[in-house]
Amino acid sequence: MDMSLNPIAHQVFTYRTARFAEPREKNVETASVPNGDQVTISQAGREATSNNFETQADKVAAYLGTMTKEDFMEQLKQWQSENQTPLEVDPYRAVDPDGTIATKTYFESYLGQLQDQENKIKAYYSDVYNEAVSAPINSLAFISGKYLCDWSNYFDSSMPEKERQWTHHQLWSMLTDSHVALNDPYALAASGGLKTVDQMDAIAKQAVKDKLDSLLKEKNENT
Repeated sequence: MDMSLNPIAHQVFTYRTARFAEPREKNVETASVPNGDQVTISQAGREATSNNFETQADKVAAYLGTMTKEDFMEQLKQWQSENQTPLEVDPYRAVDPDGTIATKTYFESYLGQLQDQENKIKAYYSDVYNEAVSAPINSLAFISGKYLCDWSNYFDSSMPEKERQWTHHQLWSMLTDSHVALNDPYALAASGGLKTVDQMDAIAKQAVKDKLDSLLKEKNENT
């Protein structure tokens, strides 16, 4: 009886042969193992394998040589029982069989968080934005003079340099109808600071769960 053991899937292997040990004597008579019984252990092809694979195959072959066929089958059964996991049934399949609702809810939540950050940033800069719009000179020239050029009559020396740079960048985006930067530490400080990607992902996943739980509850109440 030949058995092939392939420890690494999707590879091409040559074969190394190892024989089971003869059955140990017991109090009751046992059938002897036919001479033809053997285990064939798959090994990566000579050109593709490393010395490590060769060493491991030798160790496996040597180990199997100390086992009887009954020992091997008993260990195989034990491994199967220990690694057998129950089939998980998706409880939301009944209300969202193709995942469309979950996907839509996730992205709506994630994009909603980004939009909320953008709104908070624009609100933070609303006063200086209105100042720039009503400035006696071109709005873009005004913010460059106030936040970047220390020789300008409009320059604001009371503001730290990095904060001036952030303010100029955000106002420039607002005045040119571009998207503001969402990682603004000054504008978002008052609302809890920046959210990490992991935090936003967790919030979006929770929104999905809440949505599907609501749909499932509604379905169960109507059945």
